[in-house]
Amino acid sequence: MFFFYFALVSFTAPGSSVLKTKQWLFYLLLALPLLYPILLKPSEQLYSDHLGKFVLGESVLRNHFRSGDLALPSKYLDRQSRFCPTECIRIDEEVISPFPAALGYFYALILPWGGIEGVYIVTSLFVLASLFLLSILWERSLAFLSILVLSTPFLVNGYFFPDVGIAAFLFTLGSFLFLRADEKSSSILFLFAGLASAFAGWFRIEALAFPASFLFFLFWFRFRIREERKGIWFYLFGYLAGAFLLLGIQYLLYHHPMGPRFSFNQPTMFISPLRKGEIYLGLLIANPNRIGFFGYTPIFAIVLLFSGYFLFFKTNFIRNREGADTLSKRNIFVISNLAAFVLLVLSAPNDGIIDFGSRYLHLSLPGFVGMLLVFSDSVSNRFKKIPKIFGILLLIFSTYITFSYTQILSRFGRKSTKMNQVYLDQKPDLVVVQVRTHAQILGKYFFQTPSVWLVKEAWVKLFFSENDPNQFSKILFIQSKAAFPANSKPEDLFQKNSYYQVAREMLGPKFEKDFVENREDVLIFTMKRRD
Repeated sequence: MFFFYFALVSFTAPGSSVLKTKQWLFYLLLALPLLYPILLKPSEQLYSDHLGKFVLGESVLRNHFRSGDLALPSKYLDRQSRFCPTECIRIDEEVISPFPAALGYFYALILPWGGIEGVYIVTSLFVLASLFLLSILWERSLAFLSILVLSTPFLVNGYFFPDVGIAAFLFTLGSFLFLRADEKSSSILFLFAGLASAFAGWFRIEALAFPASFLFFLFWFRFRIREERKGIWFYLFGYLAGAFLLLGIQYLLYHHPMGPRFSFNQPTMFISPLRKGEIYLGLLIANPNRIGFFGYTPIFAIVLLFSGYFLFFKTNFIRNREGADTLSKRNIFVISNLAAFVLLVLSAPNDGIIDFGSRYLHLSLPGFVGMLLVFSDSVSNRFKKIPKIFGILLLIFSTYITFSYTQILSRFGRKSTKMNQVYLDQKPDLVVVQVRTHAQILGKYFFQTPSVWLVKEAWVKLFFSENDPNQFSKILFIQSKAAFPANSKPEDLFQKNSYYQVAREMLGPKFEKDFVENREDVLIFTMKRRD
């Protein structure tokens, strides 16, 4: 992994062999998204949010594309939707997913012919297309592509979270069309560019902030140039059409323009920034379980500080708008990405403390890399080797994080597959999970067996008081061991287990423990009915 960065430093001498090597490295980096379906096998990723997105897509398919109402196999057991084994929200008579409906339709289009593998392979192609368009914008810069692919989560998050990958592609496509057009281009092209940028919000609602920020800086810096006004106006019209169509449909369907996910995040979105210290720390640096945005790529913290200097001093942003003479449209795109980043950080919701590098801030990554190159040029003019070596060391650290992140996700995926094998061996009639993540035991077989989420003993009592347990021959329970004392003795796993005792009480004497597997984080057992 070190080879790429040392190669970048050494590629200064002219020569055909050097050019060929650079081309080879460029195309290798561009093709890396196609490696991810092998590194992170799609069939091993059906857990947590990934399982929820699969359930949404399969539900859209089973509803013949007429509705996103979740077709949960446990619906007849849970008519009030209190025990959904995946995240769900009840609106009117429908049980819906908090994930974007557009993502469900994307899954539903691919699942019949490609399965879950097809979903991730197509997503990897979207990531590749994003890299290709961005590389054209940066004139096939090997430095830009190397940093974006190896030292940021742009590739891994784009593949691993299809909604992120598709949103990034749509925003990149819209931005690319606008930036490559000129005053002679058709108004339809600018209109479509705005639409494509806005459609990114159909997959990640926060993506709407990026084209809005881009438009603000375009109006500030370029609107005074008569030849560019048409393009800016039509880009704005396209963006507004796509954004208001999304907000209007979500209002009609979910009674809120921001959609169902907003109800999950709303409690902390409007808290004063002074009270969001823990969220900011996890989002930007780290918390006990995850690495934040700057924790992943530390050099971006320096880049953000430099961008403030670049905007307010080099472009003379406040005093006049003459910066257009020295500021390219690509640099306006870069600055707007970083401005949107700041706004999104300030309004970070309660799920802002998320995985490495943060999906929530994903669309700002190309802007950070672009500004890093501007910063590198500025530093090179004033200093010699020490800042360059320091920057390369930071990028090597981030490359190590990229490889580590991929390995962690791969190991977790294999772990979920082993859980899935327990389900296949036991063939229960009902699956009870204490933590929603453990619904991964069903994997792609989710729709074959009803499953319910019973987190507390009271929920176990309520569910089995409303549903006769004798309708099931075998029930598989997956209990979290978080509440168990460390180094619990094997006999204590059931003798001092109130969750098991309540389950046994509610099932009655006809049911007896049939299978037990004691794992590091979960206790798996089945209760089988005697005939």
